[in-house]
Amino acid sequence: MTTTNRLRVRIHTLAGAIGLIAAALASTQAQAQEIRIKFILDWAFQGQQAVFTLPLDDGTYKKLKLDVSVDRGVGSGDTVAKVASGAYDIGLTDLYSMVRFNGENPNTKLIAVMAVHDKSALAVATKASSGIKVPTDLNGKTIAAPVGDASRQLFPLFAELNKIDQASIKWVNVAPPLREPMLIRNEAQAITGHITTVMMNIRALNIPDSEILVMPFANYGVELYGHVLVVKPAFAEKNPEAIKNFIRATAHGINSMIKNPDAAVASIKKRDPLINEAIEKDRIKMSLDYMFLSPNVEKNGFSNVDMARLDRTLKQAAKAFDIASPPTAKDTYTDIYLPERSELMLTK
Repeated sequence: MTTTNRLRVRIHTLAGAIGLIAAALASTQAQAQEIRIKFILDWAFQGQQAVFTLPLDDGTYKKLKLDVSVDRGVGSGDTVAKVASGAYDIGLTDLYSMVRFNGENPNTKLIAVMAVHDKSALAVATKASSGIKVPTDLNGKTIAAPVGDASRQLFPLFAELNKIDQASIKWVNVAPPLREPMLIRNEAQAITGHITTVMMNIRALNIPDSEILVMPFANYGVELYGHVLVVKPAFAEKNPEAIKNFIRATAHGINSMIKNPDAAVASIKKRDPLINEAIEKDRIKMSLDYMFLSPNVEKNGFSNVDMARLDRTLKQAAKAFDIASPPTAKDTYTDIYLPERSELMLTK
């Protein structure tokens, strides 16, 4: 081989090496652009939680430069504490559980950045044969619920508006899987919980819906919003585009769940192989009816929060939670991280 040819070979080899290095650097930079998001649900992996697992399965988070992990929760009260501690970056929680936490922890307040559920599905449930027909019939009764459950956290608001003597209620702390069985075995006269969770769990016990009486908080003067995405303000300020992209993915997840509930159930089953597909499909339908869809959402899309309505409910919550200075709607919820309204519309 001539000197010229040897030089050409070396040049090509060097060019190839430079190309590989450049490709590796580009790949590293692309990966570096991804923002790591640790996300925690309010509860177990159930059908309606596919809103957050579908974007993981179909690559939506990755397309939006997010490296997301989705973990189950054990109640809204626990979720807000974990986000406030920094253990998680974003959480799905009942809005008023966050309000209560903020009132008790003024130095570690959270902010809601998206209203995922336009309506609240918190409720009290009892057996139709129990003799409990109206809220005041709960006076002196035993109610079972997990400590961190949002419906238990918000029970004081329901009680305040419906003249229930809270001092007369005997609360039983119960692990989530034992709540509905306790009611069926008459070990508690009532339970609190999300309608979608309670009714589906009761169906799983082969108990007909007709044997259960449900008192949704929303039907008894409690004009509540539902679950929201919450973050630490400092995290949101540092990562505004990541928050906006997570909201984009959530809107995509809701629309995907509506369009293909079978795929939604399959996504959840990857996380919990023991779920009953038929029950979770029913739970999705119930969730859409009770929480996600409303005339407001149909017309204006997701997270179109009426600040006047929110202010009214915050005053109610502050009174029930004994918060001296009610938080304002602006202190509680912000829309500055929402993407364009066109990206938040229903696409069904």
